[in-house]
Amino acid sequence: MGQIQIIVEGMTASGKSTVVNLLSERLGFKVMPEEFRDQYDLLSRFHHDRRWAFPMQLNFLVTRFAQYLCASEEDSFILDRSVFGDKVYATLYYKQGYFKDSQFGCYLTLYDSLLKNTKSPRLLILVQCPFDEIMRRIRARGREDEIAAGESYWRALYDAYTPFIEFVKSEMDMPNCLVLDLADPKFIHTPSAVDKFLGDVRVFFPERFSS
Repeated sequence: MGQIQIIVEGMTASGKSTVVNLLSERLGFKVMPEEFRDQYDLLSRFHHDRRWAFPMQLNFLVTRFAQYLCASEEDSFILDRSVFGDKVYATLYYKQGYFKDSQFGCYLTLYDSLLKNTKSPRLLILVQCPFDEIMRRIRARGREDEIAAGESYWRALYDAYTPFIEFVKSEMDMPNCLVLDLADPKFIHTPSAVDKFLGDVRVFFPERFSS
């Protein structure tokens, strides 16, 4: 089995897709996008009715784990979000009362079982962005489900992601972490900023980018 090269994490609208596409285009990594088998439209149901939180999150956990295993089959993939970030959502929903104690216990049992079969990635990139900019992007792209979730939901999720690196390090032996601040929406159009970031990433892959 190979190893996932990079996981790009961060909350919705933080700029994950921008980073993933940049790493793919400029450094040649393959992209394993964030996709879900959501044939019952659970995400949409959840945004309109919080009672769907538990089945939705179980579905996401299993799907993310399947993607993780698939991406681990060779040493070339970037993963847009991961099984680790899934627990951030589940814990938040439990604290907000969307999960019962028994449901959260079931989730944790499954999560812990799946984690035993996952290998740490080479590098975790956490994308950060100020909350006001996150909300501006969510409103600008105009996705009905995201807008319906409400600002208080996004604030709670934003706060839950704040200690993410420490959380992941406590879950797995993963020392290689890089934080990227994407507060500036012009980042992708600023060659000097892009080149610096790519240089920082290359440091973690000397065998791939040695001259």
